[in-house]
Amino acid sequence: MHPGRAVQLLDLGRLEHLSRELAGAADELAGVRSTLRARAAGLGWHSGAARAFQAVLHELLGQLGQSGSRLTELSAAVRAHQQRAAGRAASVAQLAHASLDLVERVVRLP
Repeated sequence: MHPGRAVQLLDLGRLEHLSRELAGAADELAGVRSTLRARAAGLGWHSGAARAFQAVLHELLGQLGQSGSRLTELSAAVRAHQQRAAGRAASVAQLAHASLDLVERVVRLP
């Protein structure tokens, strides 16, 4: 009487995949930020306009850093959600199997 496969309401593999994608995007963004910072450090900032550009660039690089941090945090949150969901799904599956066993015993009674 046991069903072959329980209905899956949540694709845990998809959540894991999304978490990895977000972590990869955060790493990629950190690499781009590092490259831009290194290239900017090699420039000679002599004029007033160049220094103004440097200030704006510095601010934008900071925002890139914040975006990367948020991607990392989101990746961790998705992974934590996936792990909690997997644990709860396993608990529900155990309860379902116990319930099915009980129903099977009741149905077999004369």
